[in-house]
Amino acid sequence: MRDQATFTDKINQLLETLAIDCTQLTLDHVAIRTNDSVLTQSLAGHLSEQGQLISQAMVNQRPIHIYQLNTPLHFGAWQTDLVELPFPHHKTYPFQSWEHMEFVVPCRHATLSGLEDALHAQFPGLLARAAKLSEITVKHSEPQVAGERLANPTIAFKQNGVCVKFHPYSLAQIIASEASA
Repeated sequence: MRDQATFTDKINQLLETLAIDCTQLTLDHVAIRTNDSVLTQSLAGHLSEQGQLISQAMVNQRPIHIYQLNTPLHFGAWQTDLVELPFPHHKTYPFQSWEHMEFVVPCRHATLSGLEDALHAQFPGLLARAAKLSEITVKHSEPQVAGERLANPTIAFKQNGVCVKFHPYSLAQIIASEASA
């Protein structure tokens, strides 16, 4: 697995390319991407030893586990105690390691257009700038979660195998809403 420092450096390069500063935002969680089921099971065991499994959900027809660690992980200016571990599906990643950071950007309406408005207020011109950068991939998505009570649209920016994602609700809010269903 690529180390946290390399991952953090790549995230910082991505943010610099986007010309945005996320140091004032709270890091909601980080995610690991894998292609190999055996490695994923091994990571699940390791994460369980470091904390507890707090959610198992089917997202876009594949299992995703969320672990709350006993000790937060540090990634440069940020820290988080939540790790997302999606189980392998049909997509193959070029490497198996830390893949993305997700930040919460509260918005008036939890829709893609509401999230775009909130991102524009937080980072004026971000979407227009990103659209002009050939090295950046921008993805708008609305993950489908079984039993979902809070829609959590996402806007993601990807470069060099790492990704920064923004969404309106924290994982804690999503998990609480699913528990109350």
